[in-house]
Amino acid sequence: MRNFLRKIPVFFALLLFFNCDDFKLTDAEIAAGLKEALRYGSEYALKKLGAQDGFFLDNAVKIGLPDDVTKIVKQISALPLFKEVIKEIEQDLILTINRAAESSIEEVIPIVVNAITEMTIQDAQTILFSGDHTAATHYLHTKTYEPLCSVCKSAIESALNKKIVLNASAQDVWKKFTDCYNTAANIPFVNLEPVETNLATYTTQKTLNGVFVKIGDEEVRIRTDATARGTDLLRKVFGELDK
Repeated sequence: MRNFLRKIPVFFALLLFFNCDDFKLTDAEIAAGLKEALRYGSEYALKKLGAQDGFFLDNAVKIGLPDDVTKIVKQISALPLFKEVIKEIEQDLILTINRAAESSIEEVIPIVVNAITEMTIQDAQTILFSGDHTAATHYLHTKTYEPLCSVCKSAIESALNKKIVLNASAQDVWKKFTDCYNTAANIPFVNLEPVETNLATYTTQKTLNGVFVKIGDEEVRIRTDATARGTDLLRKVFGELDK
């Protein structure tokens, strides 16, 4: 009996030790949890963007005309001869640009997922405990923006040349717009400046802006909303941030 009583403190010490280990996050768990969250959040956000109207009906990422072109549209619209034509062209152009953005997302997903897969344990620790709710999104932006620009622009250039709206491509509509603009520019005393915007480059930049806005939104949601953590690993890893 005396020997048994002597062993009780040891038993409870071992029990406490193992219970603490159960709740302590390992470096591997931190990395796995962050990668799982990023992969889930990124794929969810990107698939929504890549669906029809993913850009066009989402005011947070919808792509409008370039600022300089918007000013020109307003100037030309003030001319009665061009008002209705320009309005129709503007609407068609915005729709086709957003359709091009949506169609490029399929090329974006593998690059983002690959960057997540290659994240190191040290990167994961730094990101998770940085205090910045979009730290992982910033990491992905740094790691993927350049390759995404190349792949995305190629896909967008192809999409801009596809017949999407009323048997016309975005490039067709763009040409119609610039032709109309050049005609107006030749009118004496109108004082219009030439348009130098590259439609593919502009659409690519806006598309990638939208990509990281949405990935960032999902990261914030998982970090701050416990109900968004759909697995035990996510609840365990991100639960540490709630303490």
